[in-house]
Amino acid sequence: MIRIAFVINYITNNGPSNVVLDIIRNLDREQYNISLITLFEGNDDQIVADLQENGVKVFLCKTLSRGKCLLGKDREFQEIVQREGLDIIHSHGFIPDILCSRIKTSVRKVTTLHNNMFEDYVQTYGKVKAKIFIKMHIDALKKMDCRVGCSKSVYQVMRKYLKNVIFIRNGIKPKIAKHTVTRKELDIPEDAVVFVFSGGLSFGKNVQFLTQNFVQYHNKDEYLLLLGDGPEREACEQMVDDHVKLLGFQDDPAAYYNISNIYASASRSEGFSISVLEALSCGLGLFLSDIPSHREVIDMGKGLYLGEIFSINDNGEKFKDKIKVFRETIAHINKDDIKVFQRKKLSDVSMATSYEILYRNLLKKER
Repeated sequence: MIRIAFVINYITNNGPSNVVLDIIRNLDREQYNISLITLFEGNDDQIVADLQENGVKVFLCKTLSRGKCLLGKDREFQEIVQREGLDIIHSHGFIPDILCSRIKTSVRKVTTLHNNMFEDYVQTYGKVKAKIFIKMHIDALKKMDCRVGCSKSVYQVMRKYLKNVIFIRNGIKPKIAKHTVTRKELDIPEDAVVFVFSGGLSFGKNVQFLTQNFVQYHNKDEYLLLLGDGPEREACEQMVDDHVKLLGFQDDPAAYYNISNIYASASRSEGFSISVLEALSCGLGLFLSDIPSHREVIDMGKGLYLGEIFSINDNGEKFKDKIKVFRETIAHINKDDIKVFQRKKLSDVSMATSYEILYRNLLKKER
């Protein structure tokens, strides 16, 4: 029995958490003894309960903070690792990687890199802090046995700085709506073309750009749903017209995908967006910013028309041009073919299988 623990800040309904949950869900319980270590407050109690009911041992650290962890005051975490006698520990995120890099046992250490830190940290922390955190993170990653990019684009960046980097693309279980939403409820005509975005209303997600340009260039039969909350909500509220629906955080985005045609994102940086994968699983076409991970998804289509890419490095002129192109090509979007594409190329099963092969190969290697 292989004893494996996953380490994450907290477990909830977000991108990295869903990757962890999908790996756990697909591991063979006769071969793996699975634990989850969460470091901070913020866990979804229902997710924790479901994991425990399904035989996963969950450790909820009570004494840690981000500041303490950076300063090496992580005794509670280290004691858990020592006590459990793990074979593999798989970390997800900056602080989890820092803590796992300090482990002194013979446990094999794997990490998944969920973003391009050289972009994401600058956007999140500013240039000065980002420079410090990037150095800390790179130093920690050098002490891991294997570093896994969540996309080919993340791998291509990180291989310039680290050895023993591979990539396993994020994959998901097809998203099934828990309830039904109708266009009539949202005052949207049945024959309209509906764009949808799901995520934080933040600088990194670039929602002001998306909102402002959609308002400026949409046709009378086009609508945009914004699912999410965050620091830029108030700014977006000042921009919207009656063709943009600010709906706040929704715990069942698939219900809204099911009444939409196109998933739209103007993100400045992504590792490999789970929201994009969820939208594909619901058969949506894509209208995405021109960043490496978005291009990667579109390029994976190989003859299947998935959508369009637009530049965010101008005043919206490329957005204007591309949405015009999209109006002419939208008829080529086939929902059924897109769903099949997601199931074949970007599934949770294929992702978990790739990780399981990685785990077994790591255990075969001699120190």
